[in-house]
Amino acid sequence: MERMAMTLEKFTRSLDAKSLPRVLQIQSGYYFQGSVYELFGREWSFSYGELLKIIGISVTRLIVELQSEGSKSMTVDLSLDYPGLFRIVADKRPYVSIQEIVDSVCISPECLGQPEFRCPEELQLAEGTIQAEESFRLTAIRTEHGDSHVDCEVTRKDSKHIFTVKLSHTGEFYECADDQFYTLRELVEWKMPKGRKRTRTHCNTDN
Repeated sequence: MERMAMTLEKFTRSLDAKSLPRVLQIQSGYYFQGSVYELFGREWSFSYGELLKIIGISVTRLIVELQSEGSKSMTVDLSLDYPGLFRIVADKRPYVSIQEIVDSVCISPECLGQPEFRCPEELQLAEGTIQAEESFRLTAIRTEHGDSHVDCEVTRKDSKHIFTVKLSHTGEFYECADDQFYTLRELVEWKMPKGRKRTRTHCNTDN
């Protein structure tokens, strides 16, 4: 079996939480005081060959790159309890299949877990056609008789229409603009696609 060493940070960024628990073998490591690896108030190191069983991942802070016109970008750490509100900037890079969307974003019956997408081409489906550039909301993932698909909801003149799309369906799917406000904690729990950077703007709600 082929084995590949990587940093713990790289591993957690690529990890699908649904694959837990996972067992890791330490190749090398020494973690400085103040890091998430600090135990009992002191620095901690692991020995070569030790095994770690990863049973869960909890995000406690975000590393944010601040960008503004005419100035150099800077990186800061933000706690999930930061009191500000944010709006999401739609990702301009397309997803190339429904499977890629499912693997990247959170989809659930909860309102926050229903991402919205559009496709520049018509989607010919069993229940009818989703028109080119018509937005559709992903509301659930289902598997029937070994065939997996997503339920999509389209609103037309205040009427909701339900479609099913197979995960194997390919094309160009773009994230729709989102005008909602989110806390950092909501962004982390619901709106952070795997393997992609998320751009957001800070909103001043005092006025």
